[in-house]
Amino acid sequence: MAAVPVMSAISAAEIFVAGVIYTVAAAAVQRKLVDPKKTRAIQDKIRVKSDEIKKLMKENAPKEQISQKQSEMMPLMKDSMGSSMKATIVLIPSFLVVYYLIIPFLFGGLGSATFKLNILSSVFNLEYRGVFFVTVFVLGMITSISILIYDRIRAKKDAAKEEALLDAKGSKG
Repeated sequence: MAAVPVMSAISAAEIFVAGVIYTVAAAAVQRKLVDPKKTRAIQDKIRVKSDEIKKLMKENAPKEQISQKQSEMMPLMKDSMGSSMKATIVLIPSFLVVYYLIIPFLFGGLGSATFKLNILSSVFNLEYRGVFFVTVFVLGMITSISILIYDRIRAKKDAAKEEALLDAKGSKG
């Protein structure tokens, strides 16, 4: 059995840093391309329209009325999808360029050297691209969840501020 060359910890750390840089850049690009407030507003409108449609269906409303509400919802769904697709259209090609061109250019000299990754008693031997992919995948998931939580907290704070302003205007008038 031939010995598998092992990647140095320094090389693995350099690839990890490249993955971190890519993930941070991708998150920044996504935040620039997708306006969370606009997306939230569109989703709220879709939710309202969807509730109206459900109510009409429960009341056995005429199909024309239900169809009209559905047609009102379609442009909103198109806007919502378009917003998220903008980031996808930019990020997927950029990932492919980094994964297939830049990472091999920077770390291709490692050849078939592998990094042993132990996850729940399973051992994975990852080459340089695998280390980059796992880094971007895991950090991307963590970043996405963190941004989602942040946006929800921010939305609640914004709603509370809006409600406080309305209460303040109501008490003055």
